[in-house]
Amino acid sequence: SFGNVDNPGGTSANSLPLTVTTQSRAFKNPEAWNWNFTVERQVFWKSVLTVGYVGRRGLHLQREANINQPTTTIAAANTGVNLDAIRPYAGYNSIRETDNVASSMYNSLQISWNRRFTNGIHLGGAYTLAKSMDDGSGPRDIIPDTYDAHNLWGPSDYDNRHTLIANFLYELPVFRNRSNLAGKLLGGWQVSGIAQFQSGTPSSVAVGNDYAGVGQDGSISNGGQFWVMSGTPSIVGNMAHNGSSDAAYWFKTTNSSGAPIFTAPQTGTFNLQNGVRNSIYNPGFNNWNLGLFKKFSITERTGLEFRAQAYNAFNHPNWNGADFNPTHASTFGKVTGKSNDVRNLQVSLRLYF
Repeated sequence: SFGNVDNPGGTSANSLPLTVTTQSRAFKNPEAWNWNFTVERQVFWKSVLTVGYVGRRGLHLQREANINQPTTTIAAANTGVNLDAIRPYAGYNSIRETDNVASSMYNSLQISWNRRFTNGIHLGGAYTLAKSMDDGSGPRDIIPDTYDAHNLWGPSDYDNRHTLIANFLYELPVFRNRSNLAGKLLGGWQVSGIAQFQSGTPSSVAVGNDYAGVGQDGSISNGGQFWVMSGTPSIVGNMAHNGSSDAAYWFKTTNSSGAPIFTAPQTGTFNLQNGVRNSIYNPGFNNWNLGLFKKFSITERTGLEFRAQAYNAFNHPNWNGADFNPTHASTFGKVTGKSNDVRNLQVSLRLYF
C-alpha cells in the first residue's frame, strides 16, 4: 500500500519488512501458589500482635522475546550485511512473541500490632520484610538474548525489602462530655495520622546500544543490554544537590583503585553474567499524612463533619531514582533531583444524613 518502485514499503506505517507482535502457540495459563503461617495473640495495653510468614510462587508468567533475532554467531559471520537478510524468518523484521515462561518467588515476614480504640486513642503499625525474585517482572518485558535467559533471575522490579506503616487516632481530652452544650460545640475533636516508610526498588545498569550486533529490540530492566559488572557497586547514599557537577554519588561506579566497576560488553556478545539484573537499589520513600476531624450532630442521623487534612504534612522531599546509564559520564551513579510530591492541604465540611 502507498508504495512505488523506489520505495516498496511506502509510508513508515507500511514499511517493509513487517514488524509483528504475536503470541506463542504453547501459551500456558499462569499459576500462583500461595502459603502462609500466622500467629496472633492479645498482648499488653488492649492490643493484638500478629506475626506471619507469607510466601507466593508464580509460574508461567508472561514476558516477550524477539524470535526473529539472529544469533551472535550468524551476525559475526555476516558483518556489514543488513540484519533483515540473516533473520530466521525472512521477510520480517522483529517478531515479538509473548510467552508464559517466566517465574517468580516471594517470601516475607509480616508483623502488625494494633491497639483498639479505647479511652480516646487507637494505635497501629505494620512492618514487612520481603524479598521478591523473578526473571521477568512485566508482561511487556523483552529479554535481551532470545536464546539465553539464564542470567535474568534477580530481584523483581517492584521489590521493596522494608516497608513500615504506622497509624494513630487520638480524641482530644477536652470537653469529652457530650451531654452538655459545651461538649457538643467544643468537644469531639480527633487527630489522625498515617506514616509510611519503605526502601527503594532496584534497577540495572543497561543501555540501548546494540553491542551484540543483532538488533536492539528493547529488553528487560531499563530497556537495554546489560553492562559487565566487576565487583560490588556499594550504596554510598548521597544526593548530588548541585546537579551533575556535584561529586556526591548514590552508588559507587569505581572500585578502590579507581577502575570502573561497569564496562561495556565486548562487541558481538551479550553480557550473560549472573547477578547484573536489578543489582542496585534506588532511594527509599517516606511520607506523613495528618488529619483533624470533628462532628457537629444535628439529630441522631444528621450532622456536619469538619475535616482538615494535610498530605505530606512535613513537606518532606523524596529523592528520584539514580542515573543508571553508564554513558552519562557526569551523572552516572548520581541522584540529581527529587520527586514533585509537595505538601497538600485540604479543608472540607460534609453534611451526612
